[in-house]
Parts: sequence; C-alpha cells; structure tokens
Amino acid sequence: MASVLAMQASAKVEFMKVLPEGADGHRETIIIKNNGDDPVDMKGWSIVDTSKPAANSYYFGGDDAAFKPKAVKWCANWTELAPEQEFTLKPFKRDRFSELFEPCGFRFNLGFDGTLELRNAQKQAVDRVSWTSAKPGMAVYRMGTQFVPFQENQDLKTSIKSAPVLGIFAKALHSTGILDKYLKQGNAIKFEEDSWMDKQLNRMGQGGKTYYKGPWTVFAPSDEAFREFMKEMGWYGMTLTEEELLAMPELEDILLYHIVLGQQWSSSVKNATGLMSMKDGAEVAVFHGEGGEFYVHDDCVDRPSPDNFGCEMQAEWKKCNEDWVQDEGLFSGRPLGYCERSCGRCTCEGDQCGRADVYDIPSSNGVLHVVDKVMYPAPHYEKPALQWRTKEEMQAELDGGATPSTGQQ
Repeated sequence: MASVLAMQASAKVEFMKVLPEGADGHRETIIIKNNGDDPVDMKGWSIVDTSKPAANSYYFGGDDAAFKPKAVKWCANWTELAPEQEFTLKPFKRDRFSELFEPCGFRFNLGFDGTLELRNAQKQAVDRVSWTSAKPGMAVYRMGTQFVPFQENQDLKTSIKSAPVLGIFAKALHSTGILDKYLKQGNAIKFEEDSWMDKQLNRMGQGGKTYYKGPWTVFAPSDEAFREFMKEMGWYGMTLTEEELLAMPELEDILLYHIVLGQQWSSSVKNATGLMSMKDGAEVAVFHGEGGEFYVHDDCVDRPSPDNFGCEMQAEWKKCNEDWVQDEGLFSGRPLGYCERSCGRCTCEGDQCGRADVYDIPSSNGVLHVVDKVMYPAPHYEKPALQWRTKEEMQAELDGGATPSTGQQ
C-alpha cells in the first residue's frame, strides 16, 4: 500500500504520481507538476530516493552515473517548469537508437518499497511520497494531501475494486450488476438501432454495430463523497446506512450517470463539453478551472434548440444572446433557456460541481477519474434527428444553399 504522506511546504512543485513497478510494457514513472502561479527554475533541484542505504539521486538538467549533477545538453529544457506544467520522468536509457532512449531519466530502480523526496536548490525537502508492497502496475497518485494506490492498465472493474478510496462505489456497482455488465473486460452491451447510443456511436465514427465493449470513462465518487451523499439523502438529520443506500430504487440510474461513452482524458476534453452518460444519454458537463482543475456538473445541459442544427452551431453563429434562446424557460422549460451549456451560461461556483481529485487513471477498457461528489442524473432531452449530423454534414447543407433555421418564425 501507499503511505498517506504528502509534505506540506511553501513550494508548489509536487509529486503527482509514481509508478514504482512497471507492467505490460509500461515503465517506471515519476510525474511532478507545478501547481503554483509562477514558473519555477528547476536548476539545482533533485529527487532523492531516501529509502536505500546509498543515496540515489536525480538532478534536473542532467547528472552522471555517480548520481552527481552534470549538465547534459539533451536535458537543458528540463529546468523551466511553467504553471500547471508537468514533467514525466522515465528510467535512464543511453542508446539513442532505442525507442526507449531517455537521456534525462532517473538512474535508480524504484522498487517494491520506497520513499522519494523532492528537494529544491537549497537541498530542502518540499515534497515526499512513500509506498510499500507495490505490485506491478500499481501507481500511487496524489489525492489532496495523501497518496493513494490505483491499479493501472487492468480493466475498470479491477481498478475500482482494488482502490482503497472507492469501496462504497464498488459495492454499489456490484449490487446493481453494473460492475460486470459494463466494466469487466470483454463484456459487451447490446443497443437498439436508432437509439441515442446508436446515433452517438455513428457520430463518433463507430457505427455499424449493435454491441459496444467500451472504452468507457468512469467518474467514480470517493468514499467520502458517498458519505456526504448519504448524509444529504437521510431523513430528519439522519444519515443513510450503506444497506439503505444499496436499496435506493434510483441507485442504478445514479451509477449509470457516472459512466460515459468513450475514453475521455482530462486534457482531451474541451471546457464545457457535454459527455453522454449511460443514463439514457443524459449529459455530464465537464469544466476546467483556471488553475487546471477538472470538474463535472450534473445540471448543465443543452435543451436542444428548435431547429435542424443544434446548440453547438447556434453558439458558433453567435445566437446565444437572442431572446428566443434566452427564453427563461418559457418554451425551453429550463431557467437558463435553450443551449445553456454550449452558450456558457453554467458555472462551477459553490458546490454545483464535483471536482476530480485524481484523474486520468488508465485502464485496459477506458479511463477512471475520482470525483468528490455523487452526481444526480441531469434531465435528458432527445435531439431532433437532423441535429445528430456531424458539423461537416451540416456545413455541406449550408454550402448547398440552405438557410440556417434559428427557431424564429
């Protein structure tokens, strides 16, 4: 298991992930990130393995076989760390003709047990991560002030069941049958022709099927998130027990809302994107914070505009401020009107959004993000058939002389 130790220090450069024992072609990895507002000059900084009798060290900018700092021309660009930038370090490999060529990598083995310190140019420790009993493929991720182990590159079922902070989520998925039906490697679900799922897969270029095996993206609420949800759902100040949670008639719908189609990495999802969940295609809105945070919103959905082109095109055509779009619910049934997500009228102020405490945990059939909120399914609005077309198909219609409909009479 990983030690729940993360040093508190003034520096904002921190360990984000360590993969001590590689597996399935994945090599040992150390990831650090500048979580501050200013760039950091890493010259003179080091990572020291303090768990071994001999001090194994890595120096930013280059070192030698004796673990001493030595400038290496290949590594000159590994000294300036911009805000929100990450450095991913792999084991040293000198052979420039090898696909594993890594002249700026670390020269020591991480191993079964270990402790790494990140030290600044004054040789002061600014962060530390420890782990014990690391299995191949087990990575430790920063989660607030702790480091938590997650099994990488296994199926989502295995990753969720083995995570020490996802116990309640795993029990709930198992009790509803979702864990095996959706998240077990190799299992496929059947969907109907012309269903929302069929239309979305066609739009993603994966049409012509009636079964889907993944990949999936799972927004997994932590145990702490579930405990807060159970408190909120209790009567007269009482908290639901786990047994009462598992007996909730709406539990399956809630869980399905946390599973979306495709493999959605945090860096590849644009701000204010709506991802289609397995709860009837209801949207989960994804937002990025100014400091690089990754959020999910469960009540920011596009009520489809009454036309043939949809909200994304109406936003592109700058129609968002027109009265028929901002109708305050008169026809849209939504207080923010039509196209609230695409038009940028949703925010993550207060507790409206869940934050991803850990994200981009890779699995063999998708990707896992750990969030600090249990989301309640957003309403689902069926789009008119013509709005399922790709942007290119819509543009082709416009180029052919058709006039875009704006919903106005």
